Amino acid sequence: MKKIGLLVVLMALVMACTAKTEPVSTAFYFWRTTFALSPAEQNSLTDLQVKKLYIRYFDIGLQKGEAIPVAPIVFNESPKKYQVVPVVYIKNEVFLQTTQTDSLAEKVYHYIQQINQSADVSVNEIQFDCDWSLQSKQNYFQFIDQFKKLHPNVSATIRLHQIKYPEKTGIPPVKNGVLMYYNMGVIGSDDENSIYSQKIAQKYVASLQNYKLPLNIALPVFSWGVHVRNNQITNLIGGLRVNDLTGDEFKKISENRFKVLKDVVFKGRYLAKDDEIKIEAVSANQLKEMMRDIKKNSKNKPNEIIFYDLNENNLKAYENKDFKTVSSW
Repeated sequence: MKKIGLLVVLMALVMACTAKTEPVSTAFYFWRTTFALSPAEQNSLTDLQVKKLYIRYFDIGLQKGEAIPVAPIVFNESPKKYQVVPVVYIKNEVFLQTTQTDSLAEKVYHYIQQINQSADVSVNEIQFDCDWSLQSKQNYFQFIDQFKKLHPNVSATIRLHQIKYPEKTGIPPVKNGVLMYYNMGVIGSDDENSIYSQKIAQKYVASLQNYKLPLNIALPVFSWGVHVRNNQITNLIGGLRVNDLTGDEFKKISENRFKVLKDVVFKGRYLAKDDEIKIEAVSANQLKEMMRDIKKNSKNKPNEIIFYDLNENNLKAYENKDFKTVSSW
């Protein structure tokens, strides 16, 4: 009997350990205006067994007070190999001024349908990305309710501050959300990383335990360079990483900061002598750190880990095994 009891305990421990490392589906956001996958991107998606892509279809902004689509995607190749989730980014200003949410919902739905037809895809889920405010939430939530009459399966992105203060910010009326676990700080000329800071994240992540909406998790694999002149931000250089600043025009002055040694045109931008470039990126170890903190503070396992965003240069910054390790629960 003692042996049987010991065997039961051991089996329970094995099952518990197995559950801790159970894989979660891996997906990617595609955030370019032309859909075409490079061979390296295709190979990574195959190796990671990615079945779903969240593809940004278009933005919605204001022009002369009217909500209009901006920079719609063009499909240079078919995405039919993947389950496609159209994502529409809506600027908060739209819902600060737009009250005719029913007509906007119809226009957005029909425009998505046009793109689906041009790409010859059918979709099950549609996602909206909007950093709504206290002043815009009523219109935004009304828009979602109107849209669901046309397409019931809707998801929405959620920011950390919306997780912590749901009684103020509200919870969008969707089936599930995606927690955007990045862009946590203010882009500045100092040494702080605005994409990810564990110190900032820990002010919010405990609130996951009480959030009522089922959540998937979006993690950052993008990077940028912050161009600093006279301690003031000049612009952002998208996709820039430390390895891009190895020329004799640059001098490394800290782990992620470089000084410009002479006037130069770099990636189409003019850099003056004594300017500085601060690289903001997230390491593989930081991605694992994020997941440890999220897992520690979550009651439920997400269905998906979604990486932002799919780009060959972003993929090169990591090993495929890193994505596999992070996409486990």
